[in-house]
Amino acid sequence: MRLRLFAVIAVLTWSMTLSAQQIAVEVSPAFEAHIAELSAFAEARRGLTLPEPLPLHFPNRAELRDYLERQLEIGLAQDTLDRALRFYAAFGWMPADTDLLALLTEFYSSQVGGFYDTETKEMNVVILSGRPLGDRLPIIEQIVFVHEYVHALQDAAFDLNAYLTAMQALDNQDEQLARLALVEGDATLTMNEYAAYAAQRNPLGTLTGLLLGGLQAGNLTLPPGIPDIIASELLFPYTEGEAFVRALFRAGGWETVNAAFSRPPTTTEQILHPEKYFSGEVGAAVRLVNSAAKLGEGWNLTDEGVFGQFYLREFLAQELTATQAASAAAGWGGDAFHIYQHGDGRMAAMLRLEWDTPDDLAEFQAAITAYGESRFGVAADASGCFADGTTALCSNGRVVLIAPTIDLALAMMSE
Repeated sequence: MRLRLFAVIAVLTWSMTLSAQQIAVEVSPAFEAHIAELSAFAEARRGLTLPEPLPLHFPNRAELRDYLERQLEIGLAQDTLDRALRFYAAFGWMPADTDLLALLTEFYSSQVGGFYDTETKEMNVVILSGRPLGDRLPIIEQIVFVHEYVHALQDAAFDLNAYLTAMQALDNQDEQLARLALVEGDATLTMNEYAAYAAQRNPLGTLTGLLLGGLQAGNLTLPPGIPDIIASELLFPYTEGEAFVRALFRAGGWETVNAAFSRPPTTTEQILHPEKYFSGEVGAAVRLVNSAAKLGEGWNLTDEGVFGQFYLREFLAQELTATQAASAAAGWGGDAFHIYQHGDGRMAAMLRLEWDTPDDLAEFQAAITAYGESRFGVAADASGCFADGTTALCSNGRVVLIAPTIDLALAMMSE
């Protein structure tokens, strides 16, 4: 499967450069000293240094939005958007007629706070309030600066361009997300340490600055209508990635974190359960046979890949509690999925799973049954299937089948 959408966005975010003439500003000596202080904090906490100072730019939100709209239109080819939408629609995360480009433009325009350019080695920090620069960045922008500065440190030490290129070349969306979690988790760990440091120095001022800055920028909440899966994809590399990097640090300090860039995680399971990274446990290879002919004339295999523990968790979380979904997905041992599409637009999906233990299989079977009962409002029939007027779901715990009808779902498993 080609590069998943979140990875495209990550690459775009890291490679954006606004015109220096458009956003050039003069800064005071006090501001220069402030930037030097932030940079020194990041270098000292992360244990890395830059060979030379970073060129800095400070766009406002409107400038970022204009630029981001152009970059998304240029960088996201229609076939990439179509494949991403098929994936989301096939597993129930959003309708097949969603305007994904418009949704992503709105989402990233409101959420992106800064970006480091691996090509030009320049840093952009968005001035969320739109106000002129004073002698110091507001607290939110300080936190963003430290995060993006760590990306610059990573680039100098580990060559992020090469890392991203290798990530793009992968044919496994689960591994792409895991690799991204290492990069973002690393930067988030130092960023959060800076936030704690700032709060310790000035508790009330930091809290007030965070609240006012968030309200002025309008980014305390997600834009209305953003599907949960988009938000989860964005947050996973930061939140779960930070926990993963923290586990690496506790195991062996920055030396162990640095070594991970040469031996990146290969599954989101390793991110969620760092002990599996340390033990070298990888996902089992699972093969699926093309079932398009079994579905009938007009059906074609359009996408295939590895689902992974993250997407399995998010799939279950559509109908179960977050705790139930996480527990049921935790025994994941490997998988493969196929997405089929008919010429009239109908879709079907097949997910074959391997489990670590029989108990893990049993827990997932109970969870997918509860998912079906919640989703369809009825108990499963004798074949273990659920259905309404438009969608059918069948599962024995090892295979999950989704199709327009029960007959079509079961046809994918027929000999």
